[in-house]
Amino acid sequence: MWKMRLVVGIDLGTQSLKAVVCDAELRVLGDHHIAHPTQHPRPGWAEQDPRVWEASLAPAIAMALAKAGARSSDVVALAIAGQLDGCVAVDASGDPLHAALIWQDKRATEHVIADPARVFAIAGQVADPSHFAAKLRWLRVRGGHGFPAACSHQPTSYLVERLTGARVLDHAHASTTMLYDLSARAWSPELCAAFAIDPGELPAIRDAHAIAGALHARGAALTGLPADVLVAVGTGDDFATPLGAGVCAPGGPVVVALGTAEVVGALAATPVFDRAAEPMVETHAYPTGAYFVENPGWLSGGAIRWATALLGLASDGELDELAATAPPGADGLTFIPALAGAMTPVWRPNARGTLHGLTAAHDRAHVARAVLEGLAFACRDVVDRLAELGLATHDVLVLGGGGASRVWTQIRANVLGRPHHVAVRTDTSAIGAAMLAAVAAGLVPDLAAACALSPPPTETFTPGGSPDEAYARYRQLVGQLAPLWA
Repeated sequence: MWKMRLVVGIDLGTQSLKAVVCDAELRVLGDHHIAHPTQHPRPGWAEQDPRVWEASLAPAIAMALAKAGARSSDVVALAIAGQLDGCVAVDASGDPLHAALIWQDKRATEHVIADPARVFAIAGQVADPSHFAAKLRWLRVRGGHGFPAACSHQPTSYLVERLTGARVLDHAHASTTMLYDLSARAWSPELCAAFAIDPGELPAIRDAHAIAGALHARGAALTGLPADVLVAVGTGDDFATPLGAGVCAPGGPVVVALGTAEVVGALAATPVFDRAAEPMVETHAYPTGAYFVENPGWLSGGAIRWATALLGLASDGELDELAATAPPGADGLTFIPALAGAMTPVWRPNARGTLHGLTAAHDRAHVARAVLEGLAFACRDVVDRLAELGLATHDVLVLGGGGASRVWTQIRANVLGRPHHVAVRTDTSAIGAAMLAAVAAGLVPDLAAACALSPPPTETFTPGGSPDEAYARYRQLVGQLAPLWA
């Protein structure tokens, strides 16, 4: 019987695990997602159970295959793109020693002990408790979770070990840890020593599209796929999302990925460092060999859900409709999008969100408008900095679920003063993972060829009006609040 050659891409996100089934042309034949919860045991803490991630794999893949009209035996390879900045350590059997500390977790503030200037000079990263190294040090010093561990993982590499037994991580992922030397493209002995972390406790670094291994017996059971299916090393969702939309080489658009967090960045051919007194963007390796200069994200889609619930609305669509009835600038009402700390225009893990300028004349529509505008103002902060660094910022490619909002996208085009193109497939992290699987399996020769298969955007929003006064008010307010966030 004729057998299809399909690949599976997995997106391990903050809210759910999603599986897509793609053919050799990287057309999506079927997809399915399964939601998973986040626990917040204390203020500033955010955890997920890695076993829940594992338990979602088989049903998500099975449903995606069913929608594709395909069988598990048709799958030749899979890859995972996971949420960044998580930390989960394992024992010698690969079993987790604790709940995963995910990217939203900021408990490790006191464990950012390396010199911030050296962290930035070597790793191209802002020294911040959201990053892996600080979390791992907290676990070692405060967690009491059976350390020393056999290996300490990010979410993607954790699942790869569970499926294949291989302890591997790609360069892009490694470059988000505060332990990676961008120039050497290897773990930094200096930064590992600064955080008192043994490099032997970290996964080996390999290319994202390299083969980590084939599914072993446990991996086959966890996925419902045959034991000979190849597993690529995989990457982080910040990188898989633009990759899945066909962003391959420098000179292209600014990428704005609107998920639970908002990621804003652009590709560079060589490492580009933000040498401002307070850096706003970091520099990470990218699966194609380029470098992704980005702000790794603030709570954005999460802020939309918060505002929707706060205003007693049934859906994000209702929030859009309400915001559209308020004037630009929301009659002086300003929202600072720091519900999980500030990432722009300054990094402050202890920052808190703000609605400023409320009067008795303001109503729910003004609040809805202010939230959408405040998130767009934060995006403008980053894009303006990318332009100052000499990167191409002439237009914007909108990805992620937020791209479905016409009201929000038009607000963004107005605030940034740049055309915004909405990708045909906005939820592209799992597709980026499928690209890695396709290259690993030899279905396409390389990532450039995989990206060339991505359909172009079909809708563009052009700027109409400039809310410079409202943006200036936002920047002034941040400057006044920042001393309170120290």
